[in-house]
Amino acid sequence: MPDPKISFIVAVHDCLDLTRAMIRSLEATVALDEHELIIIDDASSDETRQFLESFSDRYTVLRNEENEGFAKSNNKAAQQATGEYLLLLNTDLELTPGWLEPMIETRVSHLKTGAVGNIQRNFATKLVDHAGIFFNLDGMPTHAWKNRKRAPGGNWKERNAVTAACLLISRSLFETIGGFDESYLNGMEDVDLCVRLKQAGYRLFVSHMSVIFHHISSSPGRHKHNDRNSLLFKRRWARTMSGPGKREWPSEYFHRYARYWWRMDPKLALKALFMLIVRR
Repeated sequence: MPDPKISFIVAVHDCLDLTRAMIRSLEATVALDEHELIIIDDASSDETRQFLESFSDRYTVLRNEENEGFAKSNNKAAQQATGEYLLLLNTDLELTPGWLEPMIETRVSHLKTGAVGNIQRNFATKLVDHAGIFFNLDGMPTHAWKNRKRAPGGNWKERNAVTAACLLISRSLFETIGGFDESYLNGMEDVDLCVRLKQAGYRLFVSHMSVIFHHISSSPGRHKHNDRNSLLFKRRWARTMSGPGKREWPSEYFHRYARYWWRMDPKLALKALFMLIVRR
């Protein structure tokens, strides 16, 4: 079977140096002549526009005249895609050799796969920033395995959500599920997408064999709408995801603070321990 055609989608807003490094790392690790790259410039105000024009003969370059945000930009680019799969990439990533193949293998090895994410390490500290997303007792999301030196064991793990900083999903499923909800502005739209996939009966995986680096939250205005996005997600999904939260949070709480045990809240630690004992 030939490898599936992938549409790599990168939404860009300013941060020219990061964009240049990210595209360079993509070209070095993927045979793009076998796939397609769609770059959408979300109204950059620096020299990004001129830089992207140099790629117009090789790649598809789109432009928003006004800043529309992550959800709208990725949805617009997805409408131009022709690949069997979409692979959404943040502009502040640096990709490593062999990062793509484990994600594809994880996708095709499991039935009813909705989306696949990967291990992302903080570029500055080299510690794990993302190994999937879990939910707390209030049904709100948190990155799993954050600030750990070592990635979790095994080739993969099924999760209830993954970040869209690097996300593999079939194009037809992305269209069927409705893409990203454009009510969110640069945050939580990926978790919302994952919850909708779970509600539709799909499974979400993190490939532990795919490891990349992430310049965390480097995009301008990345956290400007955090409170609004969180409130919107809480109203829609917190009650639904509090159930998974009760199962996930106790063990994940200890994993999260394994390197910084002195930062644990004693009351929360006791609560997590009690929940683990009762569950057994």
